[in-house]
Amino acid sequence: MVKLTQVEDESQINYTDGTTTVEKVEIDTFSDSDSEYDEEEDDFDIENETIYDRVVALKDIISPQHRDQLCNLTSSLTSYFQSGLNNGGKLLWTLTSSSLLLGVPLALAILSETQLQEMENNMGLQQSAQDVLAPGSEEAFGKKQA
Repeated sequence: MVKLTQVEDESQINYTDGTTTVEKVEIDTFSDSDSEYDEEEDDFDIENETIYDRVVALKDIISPQHRDQLCNLTSSLTSYFQSGLNNGGKLLWTLTSSSLLLGVPLALAILSETQLQEMENNMGLQQSAQDVLAPGSEEAFGKKQA
């Protein structure tokens, strides 16, 4: 922040009736005051200044109209981002719960059907293997006993 202080002019003469006059001053007298001003600048410790202090000092550079526009833009972007995340979460919840309620039972039914078909195929192969391998069986030779 900027701190304003009133500096008394050495060349100014104040009268009791409220009027003031300024004497002409030579250039040499300003060099003395410049050196005093430099000493006051040396009192400022830049090492202890934080980034927050610098940003706060930059606030005065941007006009109030532009600050309001930036604030409105930031708040609208934030609200859009929050609503997008909120609606995205709701959509993700709906898709996940629907897939669990519909997809998992369907997958289990398909799995049990394929297992049943494999068991039927295995039983058919075992039956045909027993018919071929059993010596003396009538079914192996194509004859049936009546």
